[in-house]
Amino acid sequence: MNHELPSPPATSNPSAAPVPPRPALEHRLAARPALLADVHTLLDTLEQSLTHDCNAHTAEDQLLVPLRQLGRTTLGQWAQEANARCQAAVPTQYPEASQHGKTKTLRWLTTQGWVSVAETQWRLGRRGTLLRPFCIMADLQPLGTSRRMQRVLVDFGAEGAFAPAAQRVLEHYGVDVSAGRVRQHTLAHGAQLGAQTVVPPKTAAATLVTELDGSLIPIVTTNPERADQRKGKTLSWREARLCLAREKDSVTPVYGATLGSAGLAGQLWRATAVAAGLGDATRVHGVGDGAEWIAAQFREQFGANGKYVLDFWHVSDGLAGAAPVIAPTQAVVWRHEQQGRLLVNDAAGVLNALLPHLEAASQTEAPVRTAYRYLSERLDQLDYAGARAADLPIGSGEVEGGHRHVIQERLKLTGCWWLEPHAEAMLGLRTARANGLWSAYWQSQKTHHN
Repeated sequence: MNHELPSPPATSNPSAAPVPPRPALEHRLAARPALLADVHTLLDTLEQSLTHDCNAHTAEDQLLVPLRQLGRTTLGQWAQEANARCQAAVPTQYPEASQHGKTKTLRWLTTQGWVSVAETQWRLGRRGTLLRPFCIMADLQPLGTSRRMQRVLVDFGAEGAFAPAAQRVLEHYGVDVSAGRVRQHTLAHGAQLGAQTVVPPKTAAATLVTELDGSLIPIVTTNPERADQRKGKTLSWREARLCLAREKDSVTPVYGATLGSAGLAGQLWRATAVAAGLGDATRVHGVGDGAEWIAAQFREQFGANGKYVLDFWHVSDGLAGAAPVIAPTQAVVWRHEQQGRLLVNDAAGVLNALLPHLEAASQTEAPVRTAYRYLSERLDQLDYAGARAADLPIGSGEVEGGHRHVIQERLKLTGCWWLEPHAEAMLGLRTARANGLWSAYWQSQKTHHN
């Protein structure tokens, strides 16, 4: 989409042809009276600010309004002159075209505000397709939004609710937009951003750290048979699965997120590992809680190259529940003793400490039996000594923190419920930004449209 005039390319080649002298500024502005009037207004404001001896902050506030007006007028002037060229070229480019006899006012939203131009319409043949040449050349839709403004809307919409995002646009750009417009562009670009991928490093990593965890987000399902989609809604909580992977000594992980099945999450998990540098000989260190689907996906995706370790703090929570039953007066001391055994891979010692205190099978509240079963079913995931010796993490706090700042800060706002496709789009947007793909995506939009 044509947006806020591009700068002409700079000429740095000394052997290039000399640039012809520019006409005098007065001559150039004389043919553009609206632009000339705005320049005078800007200069008047400048001189007034000097007369009143205002400080830098006040001068900026005073000059901002005429600067925005000048930007709006400049875009409008560009539209008028570009439209005139397009109209003049129609008979040559479209010999079969004839004027439709109607003139439409084309308006679109930019970071400078609304810009409009009166556009003559044509028809290809007597009953042919309607032709709007300026719309085609400028890559515009009636009442559309410039690419630069779309970037602004998506930027604000990615970080907060859509209505407050619209207020921030007004605060920082002086342009009044609706929450619906913010929502429309945020979700549309979010879906496209979610398809962007991180380019893997040229050299495979020796060791990768990778984690996967789930957290619940609010989902609303509508009844397609109802005319009023606001009625008959079903509210539920769905698990958003977030994975990450990074080189052992890196502090910049690659993220992936999905509302899909465990199998889809596993495939995404491997894709993030590939983007982080997974190779045939890469050693993969996984950390996560005791959910069986996570461990199963780790085995399926990374096989013999992977070593999965149970999150140490989840294990400690189970021991903390059993401690008051086993050692009522020394619960903390007992728990620390068992944690010390786990850190040196003495899981058998921990199980032996739990075994004499197992509750009866008929007992509903059974923290000792729960801790015993949790550990005994995951003995192959307790190599804490090996992980610490290799300077690898034994806790999944990194992915849990990722859930907070990648997913929950936006998708779990108070009173916020999501249609599933919209939640997927926002997940894609949030993970793409976390992966540093934001600028490259918008640059690709320029290349695509140009």
